Amino acid sequence: MSAARLRGAVLVLACVATLAGCGGGDDVATGTDPVEVEVGKTFSWNSFVVEDGWEVNGIKRSTGAEEVTTPEVKGTIRNELDEERAAIFQMVFSSDGDPVATVNCSAAKMVEGQSQEFICPGLSATMPEDYDAVVVQEFTR
Repeated sequence: MSAARLRGAVLVLACVATLAGCGGGDDVATGTDPVEVEVGKTFSWNSFVVEDGWEVNGIKRSTGAEEVTTPEVKGTIRNELDEERAAIFQMVFSSDGDPVATVNCSAAKMVEGQSQEFICPGLSATMPEDYDAVVVQEFTR
């Protein structure tokens, strides 16, 4: 992720915080532009709200003869749009503007106002030793 894109994500987050009143008001970010988020803190993206308390954990996995630690993100997400839909997005962890790990996140279909657990297993990523930003963005292959 380029430094310019990361700065843009910070600007988007500032705009979202202003719209939402930073207090979790009724306004929800409805766009799919990247949004920088703080681990464990509520955020909104694409008319979904991820609730306080979401976490990032390192999960030790065996890959044949060696063991690797992959990131796993999980928490609770709520659909704020007046239609049934599933949550699908990515979280990109970066250090000094460079991506160090990307995890794909999903939750099953929900109706408006419904909450459920989401999970980002990070099976193809290595748990970053250090990161200074987490950006939520559209899922890309």
